[in-house]
Amino acid sequence: MVLDAGGGVQAGPGGRAAAVALAGRRVGRAVEGVAVLMFAAVFLAFIYKIVMRYAAGDAVAWADEISIVLFIWIVLLANGFVLEDRRQIAFDLVHRRLRGRARRAVDIARIVLVGGIFLYSLPGAFGYLHFLWRERTPVLGWRLDLVYACFGLFMAAVLVRMAWQLFLLLRPQRPA
Repeated sequence: MVLDAGGGVQAGPGGRAAAVALAGRRVGRAVEGVAVLMFAAVFLAFIYKIVMRYAAGDAVAWADEISIVLFIWIVLLANGFVLEDRRQIAFDLVHRRLRGRARRAVDIARIVLVGGIFLYSLPGAFGYLHFLWRERTPVLGWRLDLVYACFGLFMAAVLVRMAWQLFLLLRPQRPA
């Protein structure tokens, strides 16, 4: 990837792939910033709940609900947009010993299998998310389709990432 003086990607061999990779990194950084703000909000709600419980003798139920909802969003957004595959928990005793074509074949098989499962489950997951508009959270009354919308974003992000990885793996390899 070649960057110009303004931080943009120059045209040329691999220019589109580099531009897509750069866009992915920028989206990841933006989501990371949002996740940090959400985590700060969870911390503030937690501190507020402690102060209210012990200083005012009031159990603040809404703080629990906000913390739970934000934590769900943090986990799913970070897993979908920020966390790299190599940082995921994996049993890779065989994979790490593979080299060249064998490793590439296993990577392609993994992406096709896991991506296929995600793709197959996508209509059902979105259908259930759509169904959840009828339900609400117990304290604040938030619609559950909005609370769990992050799951749809997570699934979409994983599928886009896997499609990108598959594209990179299937490109013709240039000799080093």
